[in-house]
Amino acid sequence: MSQFYISVVERNDPVGLDDAWTLFEAYGSWLGDLAGTTTVAAETQTLPAPYEAPGGVLLLARDDSGRAVGIVGIREQSGTACEIKRLFVRGEVRGQGLGRALARAALDHARALGYAECYLTTLPGVMDSALRMYRSLGFVATESFRDFSHVPADVSLVFLKRPL
Repeated sequence: MSQFYISVVERNDPVGLDDAWTLFEAYGSWLGDLAGTTTVAAETQTLPAPYEAPGGVLLLARDDSGRAVGIVGIREQSGTACEIKRLFVRGEVRGQGLGRALARAALDHARALGYAECYLTTLPGVMDSALRMYRSLGFVATESFRDFSHVPADVSLVFLKRPL
């Protein structure tokens, strides 16, 4: 079992940005024609925005060999709320607790940024293990919290929130 190291991706870190870009591309490929593929492509072109300070953070996980294996972003949703976005772990390291570690790190950063609530969206059926993990971390169902008109009508979304 590998150890994982989580760090913040900064604009002046070309290696971190390249690794983040690669993971976003892998995430977009994994999603395929499901929700978010147009927004993933747009975000990839502007990394680390929209996950930069002062309202956000982009976290990158590496294994003990230095390989980038996971990512998650926090971005502002409103003045007091943020959104966890793009939590992705490479398939070969899933099941080792990295997704939970990234989610916890994101929640810690959200608290440090002064947010009172955190929102996220997941895909039932496709991301069931993520849904179970989020619920175990205290997330509960909520209403849609922003415009999701870019998502095809036949794609189900689950909206979750939790206090920080």
